[in-house]
Amino acid sequence: MAKKQFRAMTSHVSFRNSQGLQAQGSLVRLNRQQVVFEVYNPYSIVQLSEVLDQLSIHQGQRETYSGRAVVTGLLNTGLMLIVSASLVDPWSDLKGLQPGEVLRSFVKDFVSDWEAATERLEKPFQVCVGNLRNYLQELSRWLEHWETEAGIQEGQTSEDRLLQFVGDVDQEIAPRLTQLYGEFEEASQELPKKYVPYHRAYAQRELHPLMMSSPFMNRAYNKPLGYAGDYEMVRMMLNEPWEGPNTFAKLLNASALRHEAPAAHRNRIELLKAALEREVRSGLSGEGPALADGRFRIMNLGCGPAVEIRRMAEQHELANRMNVQLVDFNPQTLDHVRQSLLPAVSRLRPEMQIELQQRSVHELIQTSAEGPLEQSPQFDMVYCAGLFDYFRDTTCGFLIELFYSWVKPGGLVLVTNVTPTHSSVAIMGLVLDWNLELRSEADMRSLAPQLGSQHTYVDRTGVNVFLEIRKPLASGAQPTPSR
Repeated sequence: MAKKQFRAMTSHVSFRNSQGLQAQGSLVRLNRQQVVFEVYNPYSIVQLSEVLDQLSIHQGQRETYSGRAVVTGLLNTGLMLIVSASLVDPWSDLKGLQPGEVLRSFVKDFVSDWEAATERLEKPFQVCVGNLRNYLQELSRWLEHWETEAGIQEGQTSEDRLLQFVGDVDQEIAPRLTQLYGEFEEASQELPKKYVPYHRAYAQRELHPLMMSSPFMNRAYNKPLGYAGDYEMVRMMLNEPWEGPNTFAKLLNASALRHEAPAAHRNRIELLKAALEREVRSGLSGEGPALADGRFRIMNLGCGPAVEIRRMAEQHELANRMNVQLVDFNPQTLDHVRQSLLPAVSRLRPEMQIELQQRSVHELIQTSAEGPLEQSPQFDMVYCAGLFDYFRDTTCGFLIELFYSWVKPGGLVLVTNVTPTHSSVAIMGLVLDWNLELRSEADMRSLAPQLGSQHTYVDRTGVNVFLEIRKPLASGAQPTPSR
């Protein structure tokens, strides 16, 4: 009873993460834009850019917020994980209020908060947001008039003619739009860290009414599966960029997909396919680890749509000698793979074997921490491309050690990350609530420096960093990492 009374007097946060796990923490700081709270969990309970659903903030006995939040920052203190999250939905602190002194006090607080937030906005940032908003606003109005005058209507104009019009307009408006994006990134670089939530709220308030018409930007911000970078976003990044209900939406969508991060994702798939081809050829030729039954065994954690596996099947007969285990925590993603990838592979490479597993990082870490598996899987290659962008160093280091234990002597662990040099940090983080753990080559080598023979490299975009770890063939042997 005493414990229940104590909890009623304290401020606390409860939520459900994107994997459906319930958790709670202690409130540290709260304003209209952001909540900061502490959560204790020995496993990976929260990751960057995921949606925390059913988030409830209690201050004393009163619930002041109930809705969603998106994780924007993580700080591991050793015992606690300090989580920063952007609040998405309207507050619930006005529910049940009646006219009178209490209501007036809330209005007074609103005015005070607005004045404080406005004073904390950097002027160069305000100017850049205003310029970008004005350009998009005028472009939208002009295009709406132009579509009417030119007789361009979705569903009534041939696709070829529509794309010709869109391409001509894009050719002329893209350079200035790219310049405005660049100015926004530059103005965002030196923002005081403690005032970033106010700048995020301002940018979203000014730009969302225009930018959310882009299907890609809309999905990146709203995260319907609970996290950014889902299989549908991957499809958008790989297909033609002209998606949207009108010319303005198509142009804006294409501009978003020209940013370095989406372009780098397309390039990363090609590099993953090249690494797979190299390893399978090496294994089948006898240069790598001894193959069981002449089959090359691969595991991919956080597989997403597994586009690189499909391209291997489409382009290389040696895919018939591959056994692939695709692991993802999201059931919709695995359903997509089951419906799109498996039939294609079965038709193209009937001897290629693919197994799907639904497992989360949280589950893997918890199972491993509770004791060694009775029989650890033995793969020739384990890779993970994309997950490290959202996890802190300790989680990534643990995963690498786990992967390393799963590969046979001579086998390869491959993981990827986004580098700090990419030029879309502000648009992604401030406008789309899409934040990443950025790492350099040195950062990647520091995650598990004691393991194997390590090699890092960056792709031609400068945005993807790859870490390859080769397990020695025999005790004391240190083979040269594959290049």
